[in-house]
Amino acid sequence: MAPETQADIAIRLYSSRSSSYDDSWHASFTKRFVSYLNLSPGQQVLDLACGSGLLSFLEADAVGSSGRVIGVDVTKGMLSEAIAKRDRETEKFSNLKFYEGDILKLEQVEAVKDQTFDLVTLASALVLFPDPGAAVRYWSDYLKPGGCIALDATHPNNIIFGMVLERTGRRLGLSIPYHREWSKSKDTLRDVLETAGLEVEQVVTIDNQAGYGRRYYEISDADDQFERNIILGDAATTFADPEIRKRAKAVFKEEWEKLAVNGKVEEVDAVFLGIARKRTTPGTILVSGKSHTDVLLSGGCRCQGVRYQSTAPPSSITFCHCRACQQVSGAPFLPFIQVPTSSFKFTSSSTLRTLKLSDAAERTFCSTCGSPITMVYLFEGRKEGTSLTMGSVDTESLKCEMPKVRKHIFLGEKAPWFELSDDGVERMETSLEAHLIKPYLVPRSSA
Repeated sequence: MAPETQADIAIRLYSSRSSSYDDSWHASFTKRFVSYLNLSPGQQVLDLACGSGLLSFLEADAVGSSGRVIGVDVTKGMLSEAIAKRDRETEKFSNLKFYEGDILKLEQVEAVKDQTFDLVTLASALVLFPDPGAAVRYWSDYLKPGGCIALDATHPNNIIFGMVLERTGRRLGLSIPYHREWSKSKDTLRDVLETAGLEVEQVVTIDNQAGYGRRYYEISDADDQFERNIILGDAATTFADPEIRKRAKAVFKEEWEKLAVNGKVEEVDAVFLGIARKRTTPGTILVSGKSHTDVLLSGGCRCQGVRYQSTAPPSSITFCHCRACQQVSGAPFLPFIQVPTSSFKFTSSSTLRTLKLSDAAERTFCSTCGSPITMVYLFEGRKEGTSLTMGSVDTESLKCEMPKVRKHIFLGEKAPWFELSDDGVERMETSLEAHLIKPYLVPRSSA
């Protein structure tokens, strides 16, 4: 059997919801979504994954009879609802048309191919695409020069069971219909838009998307979440096999526990809305206008015996509160950024030494001044990234945006004397890789 395409998944997920979709929180959310758009009469709008037309009708009302709105969706049931609503007010919405089609194959939609628009929108659907960056680049081809794209991405703790489901599927090699793991903050959405060559106008947080704000679950709620949202939900067919279900339930519980902080798993009802403009002059825009051969950051130890540089921009900052990081730094945590290993190199390493505190990772430090420098995970899939201690980075060397704090990990080992303020970023009791880490004692001879 051929694997499901993104369009197949969308049809499976939304066909049964078509008749009741307008009665959900999506109706109020699209009103808030459209309030951020600078719509004016006469504009041409393309509404992707338009569903039952909740956003499309608001856009059509704003651009007026001199404008035009085209909605495209792959789900017949959703489109039937949208068309039925339009047909009840044909005169008012004569500027609105709906078409069936895969929004990653717009060249196959007759009314859209070879067309460009003042505005392209996508509401509550980016989570369905495994490669959001590639999707945004593709959709930006349908923008006029100076035109805008507006879309939203999930908060990392939004619909928490979906996040845990995605991590469970990844560990077991199973296909999961959600792709939210990449969305960590406003900055990650900004990065996706900028990498597509777009000028970001704004990225904002919209709280209370579905109306419940924040809520907290117990660690013991894992089994109930697995049964109610997964076995009886969208991914039921993925876990139909009893043996797969048994393994998945155990992994789900493990991943659920990783998200707990002080025994509670937090769910945040929020999304990030990004609006970006297509440049009026052609050309792909790289980070800060630099090519892949430009050095974007450099750094090293206190005594300068170790120096390094990277030709790729860094990730956001993760604060690691594990006991090992406390002991090697003498501080309550170590802040790390990450760069692709292929873009990183040491330019001076006369005093560089290696330290291995577990089978999972290898650290480096300066043997003269003691500065911790790097850490690289050793298990499959992680060697391609090199983590750098943020304190070793020469911030004045940065030729890209200053990285921001994204996450706290290993809070279960947090120093009891350190008070951690609420900075609004993701928190984890352990880490995504915790199940792979097997610590061992460093032999005295190599200490």
